[in-house]
Parts: sequence; C-alpha cells; structure tokens
Amino acid sequence: MTDYIIGVDLGGTNIKAGLVDREGRIHRRFSTKTNFSADPQTISKQIFGLIEEVVESLRQRKAGAGSLPAVAKILGVGLGSPGLIDKKGETILVSPNLPQWRDIPIKRMVTERFKVPCVLENDANAAAWGEKWAGVGKDANSLVMLTLGTGIGGGIVINNTLWRGVNNVAAEIGHMVIQINGAKCGCGNNGCIEAYSSATSMVRRFKEALKNGENSLLQGVGEITAKMINDAALKGDQASLDIIRETGRYLGVALVNIMHVLNPEIIVLSGGMIGSGDLLMNPIKETVKLKAFEASRKDTQILFSLLGNDAGIIGAAGCLLNTLETSA
Repeated sequence: MTDYIIGVDLGGTNIKAGLVDREGRIHRRFSTKTNFSADPQTISKQIFGLIEEVVESLRQRKAGAGSLPAVAKILGVGLGSPGLIDKKGETILVSPNLPQWRDIPIKRMVTERFKVPCVLENDANAAAWGEKWAGVGKDANSLVMLTLGTGIGGGIVINNTLWRGVNNVAAEIGHMVIQINGAKCGCGNNGCIEAYSSATSMVRRFKEALKNGENSLLQGVGEITAKMINDAALKGDQASLDIIRETGRYLGVALVNIMHVLNPEIIVLSGGMIGSGDLLMNPIKETVKLKAFEASRKDTQILFSLLGNDAGIIGAAGCLLNTLETSA
C-alpha cells in the first residue's frame, strides 16, 4: 500500500492543497482564491472543499501516465496557516492578513470531518520544513526561511528540528522592527520589516513614488500589483527598479539581524517576490556584505527556494509525516 499525505497551504491570496508522497513529491494539486475578508466559516468551507477534491482525486485513480497506485492510503492532513498558532498546535489565534481568522480550532475541525490525523503549523514554519525535508536544505542542519508575499513569514530549523519558541510563536521574522516610528504594519505595530519588504508594502511605496512625481511605464494603468512592478523593472523602468532595490536593501537588513543572532547554514527566500531574481538578490547581498560581521556571514548561504510555490504544501505534509514518525 502506498501512503500519501494531504498538504494544505492557507495563504492570504490563495488556498492550495496537494496529494504528497513520503518523498515530498506532489501528485495532485488544487487551489482556490482566498476569500480573505470572509467569515471563518466561509474560509473553513474553502479548506474542506479542497481537501475533498484531493480525496476524490485519490478515489478516482485515473488511468494513464502518472496515475496513482490502485491501493493507496491517506495518512492525514498537514495544514499550514498564516499567523499565530496556540501552544498546543490546535488553534489559529490571529492572522494579520485574514482579519476575521481568529481563535479558529481548525485542527479539531479537520480531524472530526475527515477522520484522519491533522497537524496545524504556521505556514512559514511549514514551508521552511518543506525546504529542509525535500528542498534546498536537505543537507543542512540549520536553516532560516523567509516567505515573501502578501506578508512576510519566517521559519527556523535548528539541529534538524523546527524551532517554535516557548509559546509556539517564534520566527515571526516579518514583524522584526527595523524602524521605531516607521510605517504601519498589518499586525498593528509600526516599522516591521513586513511594512517595508512585502509585496503589499512594495506596491504602497511604488504608488507613493508616483504621487511624488516619479515617472514610470505603469502610470495610469489602474490597479498596480507587485508582479506588474517586477515586469516593468525587467523592461528597464527606473521607478520599478528603484523600488525593488530598496526592498532588497530592507530585506538585507533583516538577514543581517538573522545572521548575527542565529548564524545559520542557509537562509532561504521563497514566495512570489523571488520572481525578481537578481534584481532582488543583488541588493540583499550587497547590504549583507556591507553590514554583517564577516564571521557571521562567511559560511551562510543565501538561496532562493528550490520548491517554489510548492514549499507550503510539501512542508505541511512533511510536518504531518514527521509528527507521525516521531510519535510512533
């Protein structure tokens, strides 16, 4: 019998689910746009619907290339969610980018509905474990991951173990304060790195630049997205290039702080924003070289994610598998 895990990645923009094997390979993928402003019941229904689609895909076992084996078993569901998870790993306490997603006992809800084990993990922790289990960090004992998207999440692996902190709320790297009286963050604080280096903040700063007289290919195009800024930068748009470079410098400051505190083997950058490639990576590395102690940075690699957008699904599934194996 072949075993599979259902991995679910709850994001501020999309909810994704996949059927994952014991080697971290995804065999089926499903997604839906997140109704982020909806009530918890609506978002929960979206999650349940995706899990049901994955289960149904396994039942069907369609013939042809890449078909699933005739005998297969689902071991459980791994769920990665943005925001803070309670100490027991059962309830989502708060999620800055899902305003009504508070005190949701999603682990119990999934277990009761599907009659299989469920593990709830912070989405960035899950993505970090995905890179450690099946990605760029396979051979590393220590790894720090930043997920760069609507917000900025973080995950830390030390001695091949996720570091969650005393209350299960460690690695909130996006809410590292870099400006005491800085821009307002979605968490309610001021000056967080998320308020300067997330896709959301990049768009905000770009719009401010246009209002202040900057010229751009994107003037008058309507609603601007981070992808549009990236595409314009690739065409040589100076305003877009400047914003991406500034974003990279802010991220570089965050990485310097990480190196000085943890000195990990690898720092992994993931999420939609890494599509900027060297436009983003070069100012990050320039800032690190300028500001980090040489002893702290010389053996730390800064790498883009190997798993890409699949890191959350694979990592959530890996967290479920790791829990089952360590508790056996």
